[in-house]
Amino acid sequence: MIIKPFYRRNLPHFQSEYSYYFVTYRLYNSLSKKVVEDLKNYYLRNKNSILKINDPGIRSEKLYELHKRYFGKFDYYLDTNKECINYLSLPEIARICAGSMKFWDNIDYELICYSIMPNHVHMLVYVERFLKPFHKTMQSIKRFSSRESNKIINRQGIFWHEENYDHIVRNPKELNNIIKYIMNNPVKAGLVDNADDWKWRYLKEGW
Repeated sequence: MIIKPFYRRNLPHFQSEYSYYFVTYRLYNSLSKKVVEDLKNYYLRNKNSILKINDPGIRSEKLYELHKRYFGKFDYYLDTNKECINYLSLPEIARICAGSMKFWDNIDYELICYSIMPNHVHMLVYVERFLKPFHKTMQSIKRFSSRESNKIINRQGIFWHEENYDHIVRNPKELNNIIKYIMNNPVKAGLVDNADDWKWRYLKEGW
């Protein structure tokens, strides 16, 4: 199968074998339209400025930094939004989400760690060889967990926001920082005082 190294939706997405992927996906309507629009404008405004840089190396580095800043703002709003419906706080639904990620472990990827937050999920995986495009794997995870979660809460309709934030990890230092970020996100969000008290997180043995 030929896997495209790049595809675009609202955000750019890259695909590379033998790589670690940091992925965040969130509940539908977990951010207000105003916040989404503000974030989009922030990203595009800064991106357009960066694209004017002539040096390709500097331009690439600046775009990479912008992508990380965008995520920081994006995750801050998710962590502090106490008004949206937080279905993932329900143990039955958190368990479904955990199972949907673990199902593809050692099939499409190696699952390194995750944290299931009240309205979003962070996961880190290692992809050695693509059996199918990575976004197809994410579609499978979200389709199953959406269907089963809607059964639990007796609802119909869209469960997950369509697009994910995904990021290819560039080096060992960044990898360690991302693992720490994922595992400590429940503390950062004010959900627990001690990260070990958060039930819905996972770190592969040996890490």
